[in-house]
Amino acid sequence: MKEYKTTRDLLTNENLRGLFKNNFELANQAIRLARFYIKSGHEVSMTKLLNEIRRNPSEQYLADLQKMEEEEEEPAPAEKV
Repeated sequence: MKEYKTTRDLLTNENLRGLFKNNFELANQAIRLARFYIKSGHEVSMTKLLNEIRRNPSEQYLADLQKMEEEEEEPAPAEKV
């Protein structure tokens, strides 16, 4: 029998237990990720944020996102005519 999770179940930290040492680390990761999304012009919701953390709980993921964003912002080298 397949179990379906309600939105309420998805928003609890029970699903995230074990991904971080404590709730403070989870909160800090969520805040940093939300700031990144907002700064880069993406919409962010609590559900989207927690789903993203579930898929990629490592701090390296956020660093990789920031690096990719910086690379996209760099102007392409001018061609010589």
